[in-house]
Amino acid sequence: MTQKSIEISDLPPEILQLLVEKCDFVTRRRLRASSSLMYQVVDSTKLYIHSVELHLFDEAVIVNLLNLPSKPKYLLGFQKNETGGTLFWSQSHKSVNIENPDYMGVAVDWFRQMCLQKNVTIGRFYIFTNVDPKKMTEKLDDVLSKSDTPLKIESLLCAGTESIDSMWKLLENCDKKLLKKMQVVFQGDEIFELFGKQDEIVKNLEKIEINCLCNASVEDALSLNASVISLNSENFTDDLVYELIEKFTNRREDGSAFCIKNSQKRNLDLEMIPPGFKKTDSTNRFKEYRNQLINTNHPTVYLRVREDRVRLQIGDTKILNFWNEDESDSGTNDDSDSSSGSASDSDANDDLLDDRAFDESDFENDEDEF
Repeated sequence: MTQKSIEISDLPPEILQLLVEKCDFVTRRRLRASSSLMYQVVDSTKLYIHSVELHLFDEAVIVNLLNLPSKPKYLLGFQKNETGGTLFWSQSHKSVNIENPDYMGVAVDWFRQMCLQKNVTIGRFYIFTNVDPKKMTEKLDDVLSKSDTPLKIESLLCAGTESIDSMWKLLENCDKKLLKKMQVVFQGDEIFELFGKQDEIVKNLEKIEINCLCNASVEDALSLNASVISLNSENFTDDLVYELIEKFTNRREDGSAFCIKNSQKRNLDLEMIPPGFKKTDSTNRFKEYRNQLINTNHPTVYLRVREDRVRLQIGDTKILNFWNEDESDSGTNDDSDSSSGSASDSDANDDLLDDRAFDESDFENDEDEF
């Protein structure tokens, strides 16, 4: 007896969605174009992308997507070809030449079709533009401002001063309720204007790390609601540090932390340590303290003081990695029960909170990419 074949259109919507969930980017796009039914199914099936990296180089845009369903990594590029058009390539498909000479526009349009959708959520969005950043900002603004759907990203990492304007456009047009984390990384003495553009977004972030000089005032730092903060400003004083110590200690949120730095004036070597903190270790570079809160249900507060920065952490769960341990500095070992309660900074990473002050997956191995 011959069995009757089943058409895909005969399957119930919930089965179709389960099938689409197992498909990678390319397959989803092909299904989306195959029929009006599949167009609707693909558009209604949620997709979570762990990480999207957008790199702009000389006459090329590279996009890297991580932890997609059925494919751990998906790398593709858009670059100017020899005939003046655009060469589109990916790691698993043949290259395609497109007559459109605007390789940047082609890349941003691809981003619009595949990432700027109501069913797509991006865990981390990374942007790095070191060539023609103004044009990239304009392209992104044109696409984002015309979209009925805000960009859904949970965290944003911006690398390099040239990427700043594009970052603000992304922030301006993202889902404000979904965005929780922000990191800015660049070298040099230029001051990053953290405040004055999107203050409400910045103030409501859960985790913020600015690895460069910024324009934050004492009032700006105190206005932040984040549970993890790393800032460097010549406006910071020891009075700010005292207020933040009190604020974080009273809140007693396990895993919360701050690193307040004034690399210009180096005026943060606290003369008085708040009540409750006991000295546990010291070197010629720093002094360490801990506050074992009376109620044993609450986590221990760890404090490290240097003339150019003060760092505080609440809780033990990530302490070994949080402080970037260096045995030669403190004489301690890997034992979490050591007398200092924490390990020392390493010179290489001294400016930053360790990535584990964020979640392990937030900004994994980003510093190695710049």
